[in-house]
Amino acid sequence: MSIDQIANILKPWRTAAQRDVAASTSMGPAIWLRTHYTPGSNLKHEMLVADVDMDNAVDGDHRLLNDHRLYNYGPDWQRVLHVLPELLENYSPTWESYEQTQREAVGALKSYSEGGVPSARQTSPMLVHNLTGGGYGGGPGFQGKQLEDEIARALQSQVHSACVVTWLVLEDEEALRSGKVAVMFLDAWGNVVRSSRVEAGVAEDMGGFWASSAWTEVGEWENGECGPEYQSGGSRGGLLLENMRNA
Repeated sequence: MSIDQIANILKPWRTAAQRDVAASTSMGPAIWLRTHYTPGSNLKHEMLVADVDMDNAVDGDHRLLNDHRLYNYGPDWQRVLHVLPELLENYSPTWESYEQTQREAVGALKSYSEGGVPSARQTSPMLVHNLTGGGYGGGPGFQGKQLEDEIARALQSQVHSACVVTWLVLEDEEALRSGKVAVMFLDAWGNVVRSSRVEAGVAEDMGGFWASSAWTEVGEWENGECGPEYQSGGSRGGLLLENMRNA
C-alpha cells in the first residue's frame, strides 16, 4: 500500500485508537492482539492479562487491540497488517540498509556452508573468537562438532534476525485455552520469521529485551519455530543453512 493510499483511504477509515497506534510505531513498539472472541472468552482474557503491565510489554494499554468488532480475526491474525501497515515500516535507518544487513548475514552463512569453520574464522572472526573461549569472561570454549553447531546456530540467527522489523503478541484461541500467547517476529512483508508460545508474563518481558536490542539473546527467539515462509519449501526457505548446503 502506497503512502498516498494510506493517507487518503486507510487513515480516514480507521478508528481514532487505530490512528493513535499507527502514529506511534517508531522504534518498533509491538501490539498485543486478541483475535478470539466467543462466549466466556472475556473472562479468560482478563485472567490472562491480569498481571501484565502493558506499558512494559507493548508501550501502553492503547496498543492492546481488544475489540470484537474490529479484531475478531480467528486464525487470520495477519489481517491486522492490512489495517496497520505502519507496523512493518520499522526498517532502520533505510530500506537499503535493511537489505544490506541481510545480504551481509546471508553471505557469512553461505560462506560457512561452503568452507566450514576456517571460512567462519575469516568472515566472522569475533564470533569464532568468542565461541572458542576468547570472549569476555573466557567464553564457553567450544571445540570440534560442538563448535560447528554453535557457529551454525549463531550465523543462522543473524540471518533471521536481519529480516525482522517488528514483533507482536498474539492472543488467539490457543492462548486463551492454554494460557500461552504467541510471540511473533515479523519481516517487512508480514511473514513470521520465528515464533514461540510463552506465558503472558514472559511476553511482557520481551518489551524490555526489544527496547535494549537484546531480543536475539532470549529463548523466545533462539528456540522459536520458523514461520511457514522461512521453512524449507517456503519463499524464504533458501535462507536456511541446510538448504544452502543442498543448493
